[in-house]
Amino acid sequence: MADLKERLRLVSLYRLYGELLSGTQKDILSSYLLYDLSIGEIAEEKGVSRAAAFDAIKKGEKKLEGYEKRLHCLEAREKFASSLGRALESDDEGMRKAILSLKEEIEDGI
Repeated sequence: MADLKERLRLVSLYRLYGELLSGTQKDILSSYLLYDLSIGEIAEEKGVSRAAAFDAIKKGEKKLEGYEKRLHCLEAREKFASSLGRALESDDEGMRKAILSLKEEIEDGI
């Protein structure tokens, strides 16, 4: 993964949906995303080929993206964080309105 932003997105997706992955995919993606192990290091540690480790990473990433595409949890979390940031930057009256808006979003089940 060349792009740090994409890696951070995958880490966030893993934290949201990682429990939905198979045990092997979860274990390998954890090593790759959270512990920053290389594919070679993962293959050696898990006793699998580099191709198998790479395949598990790619399939796991695809599953995480699929879960987000269907469930939109990360999108909702980012929207909520953005709204909260705006609420904290506004004046008193604006803050009151922004916080009420956040309350409504929460009640709507974001």
